Amino acid sequence: MTSRPVDFLLVGLGNPGSEYSTTRHNAGFLFTDYLANVIAMDQKNSVPPVFQRRLTLSADVHDVVFSYQKGNVSNSLRIVLAKPLTFMNESGTAVKKVMDFYNISDPKKLIVVSDDINTLPGALAIQDGGDMKSLAGQKGQESIATILGTTNFIRFRLGVGKPPSGSPMTIPQWVLGPFGQEGKEMDLFAYLMGHTTQALLDFVQTNDLKSCRKKFTKSKKIPSGLVPVTCIESTVLTEGM
Repeated sequence: MTSRPVDFLLVGLGNPGSEYSTTRHNAGFLFTDYLANVIAMDQKNSVPPVFQRRLTLSADVHDVVFSYQKGNVSNSLRIVLAKPLTFMNESGTAVKKVMDFYNISDPKKLIVVSDDINTLPGALAIQDGGDMKSLAGQKGQESIATILGTTNFIRFRLGVGKPPSGSPMTIPQWVLGPFGQEGKEMDLFAYLMGHTTQALLDFVQTNDLKSCRKKFTKSKKIPSGLVPVTCIESTVLTEGM
């Protein structure tokens, strides 16, 4: 791969294994695969994106140079997409290994994408900094902050909501359950992946988190005109199993 420095490391959080693939807790994995496909299509690549299984890094990684146009100016960014092979609660171990391997020391170059029970389905929350309480409820985010010794990384939190009122389901049962059709939940998440992609690309091209947050997180309403979907998984290839 190119020797140019990495501009951003994007880590999608989830649990490895097919039994978790479409669960709410794997929102970060699902988004990372979706984003990899968007970048591949934008670069006119008809082949599914390829993640390399790097056991020494405890992660699947996809290292890509993304070209884009702003007005009359052409530019490019080197972005590494990573999905930890550790389970959610140990995400920090993998993130530190990947950052060290790619010589990333600035936490502002780290973008972590995860599910968020405190944000409504279909809505996006964007954070950086704050104290550990700002990470409450997301053990993967907490693990990363603990291992890195800082909360000064960028956090894109994808709303999955909480169990319906009156449901006997616990929070762990809810996040480890699959996205469903009821209440247009899958449609909302598909919309959210597209919305988050727009927000992410806006941020990496401008490096203006305040503006990005203002443009992409102000609406708390359920979007209208949702496109019905039956699948929220994106095709990617994984090599080096």
